[in-house]
Amino acid sequence: MTRMINFSLVLAAYACACGQQSGGATQSPPAAPPPSAQAPQPAEPAKPAAPPSERVDDPTFELAAKPAGPYETGKLSSFAVSLKPRGEYHINQDFPMSIAVAASPGLEFPKPQLGKPEAAEFGEQLARFDVPFTPKAAGAHKVEAKVRFAVCTPENCVPDERTLAVVLPVE
Repeated sequence: MTRMINFSLVLAAYACACGQQSGGATQSPPAAPPPSAQAPQPAEPAKPAAPPSERVDDPTFELAAKPAGPYETGKLSSFAVSLKPRGEYHINQDFPMSIAVAASPGLEFPKPQLGKPEAAEFGEQLARFDVPFTPKAAGAHKVEAKVRFAVCTPENCVPDERTLAVVLPVE
């Protein structure tokens, strides 16, 4: 008599072998319903991400980009990006916090990526970066900055990545 083996069940059993309990018992994989019983689930529409803005207010932190202009064409300038934890949270001193600035027509960034060593201030309650740029043309220039950071409590750390957008007025 020939036995037919369901290959997917064998693979599932092999994959679950690492979930052994004390005493050597192996957890068995849950039984899969027959294919006819599995109704296709409609995909939920993806929620659109909020457009980047100058400020992100979260229960655990405040992240903001602030212009320091007005700015003049051809003069090295900067805008500030700051992170302030809220409540019992603090900035993770060991996380590789970074700011990456997207290229923007009319602006030149000598350092399009900044890390902790370039911070103007970096402590448990405030991280502030002065992002340098040189305006090459007059007008209102929108800049987007992707910020990677982590805020923590004594029990939990929350790494995050947010994008800020700021308009820099150049005269």
